[in-house]
Amino acid sequence: MAVVQISRIQVRRGQKNQGSGLPQLASGELGWAIDTRELYIGNGAVSEGAPAVGNTKVLTEYDDLFRLADTYTYRADDSFLLTGPNSSNPVSRTLQERLDDRVSIRSFGAKGDGVQIATTQIQTAIDQLYINSANKSSAQSRVVLHLEAGEYLIDDVIYLPPNATLVGAGSGKTIIKQTTAGKGVIQTVNSSSTPGAPANDSTSTTLNQAQNIYIEGITLEVQSAAKALVLQSCRNSRFVDVHVVGPWTSGDTIVATDVGIELNSLSGIVESSSNDFVKCKVSGFAYGVISNWDIDNVHFHDTEFETLGHGIVFGETMILGLPSTGQSTGPSNNTVVQCTFTDVNRHGIWIEKGLRNTSRANRYVRVGCDGGTEVQPVYSVIKFVDSTNQSDNDYFGRTQELISGGVANTVPYIPEVEGPATFNLSYENEITFGKLAGTRLFRLPADTNQSFDIDYTLVSQSYDVVRNGTLNVTIDTRSNPNAVQLSDDYNFVGDESYSDNYEFGYTLRDADSDLTIDTIDVNMTSLMPIDDQTEFKFVIKSKKTV
Repeated sequence: MAVVQISRIQVRRGQKNQGSGLPQLASGELGWAIDTRELYIGNGAVSEGAPAVGNTKVLTEYDDLFRLADTYTYRADDSFLLTGPNSSNPVSRTLQERLDDRVSIRSFGAKGDGVQIATTQIQTAIDQLYINSANKSSAQSRVVLHLEAGEYLIDDVIYLPPNATLVGAGSGKTIIKQTTAGKGVIQTVNSSSTPGAPANDSTSTTLNQAQNIYIEGITLEVQSAAKALVLQSCRNSRFVDVHVVGPWTSGDTIVATDVGIELNSLSGIVESSSNDFVKCKVSGFAYGVISNWDIDNVHFHDTEFETLGHGIVFGETMILGLPSTGQSTGPSNNTVVQCTFTDVNRHGIWIEKGLRNTSRANRYVRVGCDGGTEVQPVYSVIKFVDSTNQSDNDYFGRTQELISGGVANTVPYIPEVEGPATFNLSYENEITFGKLAGTRLFRLPADTNQSFDIDYTLVSQSYDVVRNGTLNVTIDTRSNPNAVQLSDDYNFVGDESYSDNYEFGYTLRDADSDLTIDTIDVNMTSLMPIDDQTEFKFVIKSKKTV
C-alpha cells in the first residue's frame, strides 16, 4: 500500500511587541507575530533583485484594511490637478476618513425595509449628529444625513433640532411612515434638547430656537388624522421635494388635528419665519397648511396641494392679543407662488387673521366645490378678511364655467376671491354671439361692495366693426335694494353706422333662491344684422372694500 508522509512546515515565530520586535527575515522566510496575529515574508537582499531590504506584510483576516488604505488621493491619476502644494505632495487621507464624508442612516442601523421600526435608529442618528454635547456647537458637525431609498417605519414623532439636514433619494423613494395612530412624523425643537430629551418650546429663544433645518427628497406619511410636520418656532429653514401625505379623502370629517404642515410660534420674537417650501406636495389632510400664530415670510413655491379639506388656512381660530402671546397680527407677509391646488373641498387659501399675504400665479382647479365640479361651487376659492392681502394673476378653473352665459340659472356665482381684496383675472375669456335683445352675455359675482373693470374687445367677423373699451360694473350691497352702476368707455373703428349697435345692461339675481343676491348677469343688446357673429374677448379686474 502507498505510504503518505505529512511534513510539518515550521516558520519563525515570536511576539512583535516584545523584546526587539520583528527581526529581519531571510529571503522568502515567513515570520508569524503571535501577539498581533500578523504574517510577514522576508524581501531578500538587493543583490538578489529585491527593491529594498526588509520584510513585506502578508494580509490576513486580522488586518485593519481601513488603516492600511492610507493613501486615498482625489483623482490621483490626474497629473494636471493638484490637491496639495505640488504634484509631489498631494493631500492623502485614510479610507475611513473618506467614507466618513458621507453619513448614511444605515450606519446607525436603520434598514428602510418596510418591516423594521426605525424610530430609535433615526432619532439616535439625529441626536448624535446634531445635539451631542461634544459637537453640537461645531460647524464641522453639521453634516448631511442621507436616507437611502426605502420605507422607514416609525412609531413615535422624530424630533429635529437646529442645523439638521436630512436628504433622501427623492419623494416617493425615501418614505418615513408613521405607524401609530394620532402621531405625526417630524417636529422641530430647539438646541437645548439633549439626546433622548427634546426640549419644550417654552425654553426657546432667538439664539437656540429651531433654525437652519434642511429636508430634501423625502415623503412623510401618516396613517390616520395627525399633524404630520410641525414647525415649532422654526426659522430660516428650507424644504425641497418633500411630500407630506395623509389618508383624508373628500367626504371625511374636517378636524383641526388632521394637518399636513403646522407652523407655530412661541411669541412675536421667537416665531416661525423665513421658511421656504419648494417643489413640495401636501395631500390627504383636512388642512393642508395651518397656522394660528404670528408667522412671517413663509413662502410656498411650485408646490402641489391636492385632495384636501382646506388648502392653506391662516388665523382661523386666533384671538389677537399682545406680541408676547405670539398672536398679535396673525400670519403676515407670506407668499404662495406658482403652486397648484386641485380637489380642495373648501377654500384653497383662507386668511381669517393676517396681513399682506399674497397668492400669485397659482392654479386652482375644483377648489371650493365640496367634492363636486366647477359648476357646483359652494365656497369661494380664496377668502380674505383683512384688506391688505391680495390675489395676483391667479388662474381659477371655475371662472370659465361660471362666467359663461350658458351656465344654469340656478347656479350662483360664488366668487373666486371673497372679501376685501384687489385681484386680476388676467387670463382672457372669449364669447361669440350674434344678434341679441338684452340677453345674458356673461356673469359676475355680487359679493360685498365691489367694482369690476372689464377690459374688452369686440370684433365683428362679418362687418367692419372693432370696438375696444372698459366696462365698469360697481355694486353696493349695503343699499336695499342693492345698487349697481354700469358704465362703458370705448373707442370704435370701422363702419360708423354700426358704432352704437352694442349696448351693455345688467340684472341682479338670487340664483339659488336663498333670499340673497349672489349673481350679476351682464346683458348684451346687439342690433347687428341677423347674420353677424361678434367675437368678444375680455379680462376682469376687481376691487373690493370691507
